[in-house]
Amino acid sequence: MRWNDLFADLEAQLEFGRWQSAEQDAAELTRGMWAELSLMDRLRGALGQQVRVVLQDGRIQVLQLRSVGPTWVGGHAESGAVLISRDAILGVEGHLQRATVPSRPLQAGPSMASIYRSLGRRREALQVLGRHGDVVAEGTIDRVGKDHFDVAMHARDEFRRAAVVQGVRVVPFEAVLLVRASPMSLNDM
Repeated sequence: MRWNDLFADLEAQLEFGRWQSAEQDAAELTRGMWAELSLMDRLRGALGQQVRVVLQDGRIQVLQLRSVGPTWVGGHAESGAVLISRDAILGVEGHLQRATVPSRPLQAGPSMASIYRSLGRRREALQVLGRHGDVVAEGTIDRVGKDHFDVAMHARDEFRRAAVVQGVRVVPFEAVLLVRASPMSLNDM
């Protein structure tokens, strides 16, 4: 009788050891998978959700996530559509437990330059905030280079016409904290 109890106890300990080992293996695999994820992958997993983005200037931008590219996020805020560069993000608060990893690089979305070109083609009036939160430019994007874009300076509530353009400002991509545009500007990006 005591031998049966001893063998049953040893068998239970062996089974518990196997279960513990399996749990440790699963935890290690999960850590390894999370180690391969980028912030953009996690934000892609939160599309459609509201997040709070902490920006370099300390402000918090509440955003309904609509688009995530390889180096940018876009969404809707109270002020309209907002486009934020990955470099301008200090932190994100929200439910980022899921991740979506694109199977091919092109599925990650267009580049920042492509987004700026698209806004320029549409003659979208926008506001560009610099890294310190100040308005760097307001108007319409005329041209986009490899690492900068030209903004024809005019009020956002006016159409771009030669008579209202007050000048052209060249803005380097890395100087941009965020870009504000109309709510419709992110619908097809």
